[in-house]
Amino acid sequence: MLELPFDDECFDLVIEKGTMDVLFVDSGDPWNPRPETMSRVMATLKGVHRVLKADGTFISITFAQPHFRRPIFNAPEFSWSVECTTFGETFHYFVYVLKKGKRLSYDDVPVKGFEAASINLFHEELESEDFAFRINVDELNC
Repeated sequence: MLELPFDDECFDLVIEKGTMDVLFVDSGDPWNPRPETMSRVMATLKGVHRVLKADGTFISITFAQPHFRRPIFNAPEFSWSVECTTFGETFHYFVYVLKKGKRLSYDDVPVKGFEAASINLFHEELESEDFAFRINVDELNC
């Protein structure tokens, strides 16, 4: 993940579920992650950005709240928009949809609640983590 062995702009869609969470395990203060952590995170995101086609989509499924992830996803080197959908009742999951070539400013897209999500997920399936199979990328305007 730190050095993706793929050609530039070869994928329409990249999905990660919890991979970036692993990079942050030893990050120290979540408000100010260690430089080594940020270097690995940025290497991963730069690789994803590089392998995505001009209109490709990156979906990140995580426990990380928007105030931690949006600043990273919105780094100046990336030309993608960032949308976030939350779901779950007592323990929240966050699904970030990043569309390359459609950059929006940090404040342009609010965090949506599960009810407003364009991703078709059902609560019963969240418990068994089968929700990832319910993502309809055709509905994401990819």
